Amino acid sequence: MKNFKIHKLVPFIVTTVIFSYFIFFNMQRKTILILHSYHPEYSWVRDVNEGIKRVLKDQSFVNVRWHYMDTKNHPDEPFKEKAGAIARKVIDFVRPDVLIPVDDDAQKYAAQFYKDTPGINIVHAGINAPLEKYGYEKAKNVVGILERIPIKGVKDAILAFAKERGMDGPIRVAHVSDNSFVVQSDDHNMHASKDWAPLIFGKSFLVETFDEWKKAILEADQHMDFMIVSNYRKITRSKTDPKLVPFKEVMKWAFENSPVPIIGINGFVCEDGAAISIATSPFEQGEVAMQMALDLASGDKEMKDLETTQTQQYIVIMDESRFKASGIQLPSVYQSFARAINKFFVQKKNIKS
Repeated sequence: MKNFKIHKLVPFIVTTVIFSYFIFFNMQRKTILILHSYHPEYSWVRDVNEGIKRVLKDQSFVNVRWHYMDTKNHPDEPFKEKAGAIARKVIDFVRPDVLIPVDDDAQKYAAQFYKDTPGINIVHAGINAPLEKYGYEKAKNVVGILERIPIKGVKDAILAFAKERGMDGPIRVAHVSDNSFVVQSDDHNMHASKDWAPLIFGKSFLVETFDEWKKAILEADQHMDFMIVSNYRKITRSKTDPKLVPFKEVMKWAFENSPVPIIGINGFVCEDGAAISIATSPFEQGEVAMQMALDLASGDKEMKDLETTQTQQYIVIMDESRFKASGIQLPSVYQSFARAINKFFVQKKNIKS
């Protein structure tokens, strides 16, 4: 009888031990919370996440959580304030060891409230604004990677375009985009750069309405030989109609009517209707931020061992049909680069049945 009872208890004891170990193991795991400003299906977010996953792989010592604020689809201030309040509740509930806020809205509406908070390290990514905007420059628990336009990569591409077109003399470049906060930050950084020479980086045209956009496009050749476009997703129908114009409509109109070649400096510019983009690498943003986060979570490094960095890499995105229609010629290495990272969009051919 006693042996029977012991026999019956063995599975219970084994299960209890395994369950207890599982609880203990999970209690020891560090938590990383990735806080995205935008929606998970946004191309930039997908590629940042791809970079994160490349580094994360199958690391078992961390528990990774994700939250998306979706402010790109809802750019109005009341929504952003609410999204930020929800994000802060998520942070308070999860209490991550490391918080990775991606893009400026995640900093402005959520992450900046946790600078110098004991027990939480912040590793930012995708910041267009200066660190001072969020008070990060003096915070003891903040590090990360800044998002900056890859000016040298853009310049090299434009010089290659100009050479193929047989252009002589000074080459004028100008920035045409909407007038959103992120665009203003990018524009400031571009004008502050000394890396444009021998190109002449001229006056920018940051517009509010679709009519202003059309005017800037149609008159482009008066001010520039090449047009740089960063964003256009906050352009209203008119001064009396605050409804946002669908972004693909905006870009399609620009591509079909611009008298000068358009160079996107965000990947989605090409995806929305331009022929080519030379853009900051979202993969790099994700990879660098996650590596810093893992270093902190594992204890391999402390915050004092890390330094904030910025964009070093860029990507090439091309659309086959629009590229051919644009008349732009480039060394084949650009096409090879785009193909290598699956960012060369091939024209679909009609298949007869």
